[in-house]
Amino acid sequence: MKFEEYYSQLNSEQKLAVDSIDGPVMVMAGPGTGKTQILTLRIANILRKTDTSADCILALTFTDSGVFSMKKRLINIIGNDAYRVNINTFHGFCNEIIQKYPEYFSSITGFSNIEEIQQIKIFQDILNRLDLNFLVSLNDRYYYLKDIKRGIEDLKKEGLGFEELREISLSAKDDLLNDSSNINPKTGELKTKVKDDLKTIEKNIELSFIYEEYQSELKKFKLYDYTDMIVEVLKVLKENKDFLLTLQEQYQYILVDEYQDTNNSQNKILELLSNFHPNPNIFIVGDPKQAIFRFQGASIKNFEYFKELYPEAVLINLINNYRSSQIILDSAFSLISKDEKLKSCSDYINEKIKVYSLLNSEREAYFIAKKILELIELGIDTKDIAILYRNHKDSDGVINLLDKFNIPFSVKKKINIFNDIDIQKLILLLRAVYNYGNDEFLFKLLHIDFLNINPLDIYKIINYCNTHKINGYDFLDLDVDLGLTSKEEVYRLKDNLKKWSIQANNEFFLNFFEHIIDDISFKEYIIQADNVVDKLDKIDGLFDQIKKICQNNKSFFLADFINYLDIILENNIDITKDSLSGNLLGVRLMTAHGAKGLEFDYVFIIGTNSNN
Repeated sequence: MKFEEYYSQLNSEQKLAVDSIDGPVMVMAGPGTGKTQILTLRIANILRKTDTSADCILALTFTDSGVFSMKKRLINIIGNDAYRVNINTFHGFCNEIIQKYPEYFSSITGFSNIEEIQQIKIFQDILNRLDLNFLVSLNDRYYYLKDIKRGIEDLKKEGLGFEELREISLSAKDDLLNDSSNINPKTGELKTKVKDDLKTIEKNIELSFIYEEYQSELKKFKLYDYTDMIVEVLKVLKENKDFLLTLQEQYQYILVDEYQDTNNSQNKILELLSNFHPNPNIFIVGDPKQAIFRFQGASIKNFEYFKELYPEAVLINLINNYRSSQIILDSAFSLISKDEKLKSCSDYINEKIKVYSLLNSEREAYFIAKKILELIELGIDTKDIAILYRNHKDSDGVINLLDKFNIPFSVKKKINIFNDIDIQKLILLLRAVYNYGNDEFLFKLLHIDFLNINPLDIYKIINYCNTHKINGYDFLDLDVDLGLTSKEEVYRLKDNLKKWSIQANNEFFLNFFEHIIDDISFKEYIIQADNVVDKLDKIDGLFDQIKKICQNNKSFFLADFINYLDIILENNIDITKDSLSGNLLGVRLMTAHGAKGLEFDYVFIIGTNSNN
């Protein structure tokens, strides 16, 4: 059996983790210490040593890639039973609970996930109608909008409702105002510091009313936001003991990967699912130094919380690293921690890390491209080489140089759909239709290359309109011979604009958009581009975004889409799509975050500046 084969390869601490089946267990596991392997082997061991059914085991992690990796390994170890084990992300698990037991979630059953643009529009409407003094600015009614949105997200992650927030805030206000020590004896007024505290409390009180209105609007439009799935499950588990008991009977063993990334709401769900027994079968694995989702409410205090909750928990520390040489581990730990370091158990040669100082990013990109060429000449396969960076924008210079030297590469990143030049041309066309009769948009539109209008003809048209002081649309209706070489294209556009302006007000936007794409042969135009795959990927992303919007709003017209675009611009929102472009067997370019868990023989880390 494969279990024995893999088990025999474990070190003593890993074996202890796999063999500690019953009761609470906490494993502190640094990178490369085999935590995914022990998670899957422990699941296999539970099925070997107990009569527990596979569907009574719940394993939770934070990313879809983590779920895939765990399932793949478990299938390799135990075969088809792995499909019955509940392996999921926290959000995926909560969504499944809601879908499986809709009778307990009537408040959101049949609801759709809200888009960020819809969120902002709802918040704008709320700020317009509420009488607020502290969370609005005289110059900009929406000045605090992003802070409000972020604040409500944080409250949900901490499992705090608007009633609790208001109750806590009002109580704090009463305590502050009724404390005589807060009064300045000379002036009889509140001390300056106390006034600042009072202002913060007043903001929280107003936030509680915005929060309440926001939840009401979500319910009204049958929407929920990303954090609501976890919040709703937590709420029902707190309020319905019978339902909680049903889930407790279902999930007899709970395993959690990347525990350092759990927030308060997620921790409360784990606690509720486990609290039937004083020492439940809950197994958590994590590394406090890798709290990558700390911005989502995660905290390294999770481990202290677990120890306090389960004082009799088995504590295991994995320090043997199988991924890196000792010098890499020591160098990494010298930057982040003085705690116990990982011990390398890999076969890699313990070579010194090479550090190169270059004047700027352009020289850095050139240097790396030349080094990779040298590796290729030595017979190194490009798929064994990776370039890591902090943000996707840091890769632009390197991509240009790799392309210039014909070095194959692939890059996976989120692309902003609306940053593409051809999609911007398409949006200009839509704005021209929406603003039919406005010369500013018409004259800009004439310059779009896929309309095939001669630039000299555009000059003649604009000059004629200015000379005769007439509107561009009036000119299109005149039979004036200016000797246009692209006369046919100009008048085709005139006819289309008339047709589109009528369709825009009589067709739902999705159908209207598809008609325009067909009328201008937009996809045929895109196919001629050099980076056709990337272009088509972005167009598909735009279509997906439009379909998603229209699905949540059946009566969605061009005017609504223009309003949607304006909100994006006003709030600097990126509408992104995951994109994998390039040669899949080439050099891999990715963020350090995206490289988590992957291994390469040659790694270049760029942009390691002192202020990064």
